[in-house]
Amino acid sequence: MKRLRRRGWREVIVLLAALVCAGSWAAGQVRSMRDKSEVAKMTEKMKSVCVGRYLVDVPAQAEVSLSHEMIDGFDVATVDESEAAFRERLASREADLEARGSASDGTGGMVEAVDLRIDAMVGRTFVFGRNRGYLMKGDQRIEDEFVSVEAHAHIGGLSFMLAMKYANEADAGRAAALLTRLRPRGQEEIPAIPGFCIGRAIFAEPLPAHRTEHAAMHVRLPDHPDVAMAFVSMPGGGTDPDLLARSADTDASDTAVDALRVTKLRADKRNINGLAGEELLERFRELNFATTFAFMWETRGVDDDPMRSFLSLELQAGISPEPGGRPADASLHEDAVVALWDSVASSIRVRPTGPLPAAGSSTEPPGPKLGTTAVAGDMCPQSGWWQCREGGPGLDVHGGQVQYIRKGERMPQALLLPKQTLWQKVRRVQPSMESPRLTAWTLVDKRMRPRVTSVVSLAAAGPPPAGFDAATAEPRAAVGAYVRTGETCPASGWWRCEEVHALDGTRWFARGSVLPVATFQVPPGVFGKADGPEVIQRRSLWLLMRQVDAPAMTQATPPSGAGLPLGEPPMLA
Repeated sequence: MKRLRRRGWREVIVLLAALVCAGSWAAGQVRSMRDKSEVAKMTEKMKSVCVGRYLVDVPAQAEVSLSHEMIDGFDVATVDESEAAFRERLASREADLEARGSASDGTGGMVEAVDLRIDAMVGRTFVFGRNRGYLMKGDQRIEDEFVSVEAHAHIGGLSFMLAMKYANEADAGRAAALLTRLRPRGQEEIPAIPGFCIGRAIFAEPLPAHRTEHAAMHVRLPDHPDVAMAFVSMPGGGTDPDLLARSADTDASDTAVDALRVTKLRADKRNINGLAGEELLERFRELNFATTFAFMWETRGVDDDPMRSFLSLELQAGISPEPGGRPADASLHEDAVVALWDSVASSIRVRPTGPLPAAGSSTEPPGPKLGTTAVAGDMCPQSGWWQCREGGPGLDVHGGQVQYIRKGERMPQALLLPKQTLWQKVRRVQPSMESPRLTAWTLVDKRMRPRVTSVVSLAAAGPPPAGFDAATAEPRAAVGAYVRTGETCPASGWWRCEEVHALDGTRWFARGSVLPVATFQVPPGVFGKADGPEVIQRRSLWLLMRQVDAPAMTQATPPSGAGLPLGEPPMLA
């Protein structure tokens, strides 16, 4: 009887354990279905993110940020700010570097500060912090010297900085060359042109020869703060072990207890859209009994080939809500985490692009197109010349019907100036009025700087040398070529004077003409007039900006005071 009673208790205990297990399994199934349904809804609408030369799709509601952006050894930083704020910050940085002391006394002072001469872009390049030392290679002493380089640029409402801490002075030129290929892009715009994407811009091909490109994307889900993903693109190749080999080494060194805490869900090679890689998905039972997940996928890439980078995608679930805190149970069921992983991982792909732009082709400055309209009170969307619809016969507009307005400034309400009566002229009174409707402005010119009127004659190009035949001569220069004053112009087109303070700006010269000297205006002296001549002229470098072959066109030299805007095309006959 006692034996039967004992047997009955055992059966009850087994039955209760079975019921608990069944309930736990049922609860797990319910949670799995619920979480998988949530992930299915979450991944129903995805957005593509451009990271370097690749695209990755993430849930539309995901919070995305980019970091560790680098190209050719330069760290890249981006700031969303107005041109006025950029200039103020740039001046502060330059003053700080100048205040450090001499460039040669070891205090890290300024070595050189040079203006950027890039179309539609303002900024300066700083070389500073000269440091001299030596290295010992055996018994041989090797002298060593380095500087730091910063290239600051502003275009289209965005500021960019390329920085290299340990550089040489020639690296400043490399930074400027990279900036000539920088094109701003929208927050979520996917460029169609080939190049290397950073957060708000793209370094467009053809780029100067370089070996390193680096970018990282971080993804967080607002409804699941314990889940994080990261995608990294960096220089590939090397001899380090692959992902699965590293995992095998870790398993071999684990204790028996550690091995019991890890469950491999997947560990195999995985090809994603032509990218051969390896995948490792693991579930962990933490020491505090929390269940967490760590998923990885990697492809090795090729040495010194930016087009074939090392790629890594990682997912972690069960991250503590407090920095440095203990792991927490993953907020998504295992099946849902795997579904989320597969949805993102399967989207990794090389960004499709069109052909490279033709050599010498020019693109319209970024931003709103000509003809864009804004009304008084709106924030100006594009630095440039805006024309209002107010005014007319006998009714002027204060400042003119066409005004230069910078991006970020408020569009003004036009102040109308009626024609003065005779009595008002005698009293020197100018009546004014405002229209009852908001002034509408139309973008008519996307020039990034205001026009400046020339009040002096610019030096004209010289006649072709004896024996030069423009009809048969072939262009001998590509866009970006430099030619000095006194040399024969190798190609018809727009040439920019490389002297910062010259009045010449950008001018058109015919193939075969002799490039002129640059013209400078002498600042007034104590009594408001120049102590000597009002202008001086000296030799200069000219940079070819765009070829325009038109043998029938001849340049007309504007007379003094003709009002030809500097940087505008010369008059063509």
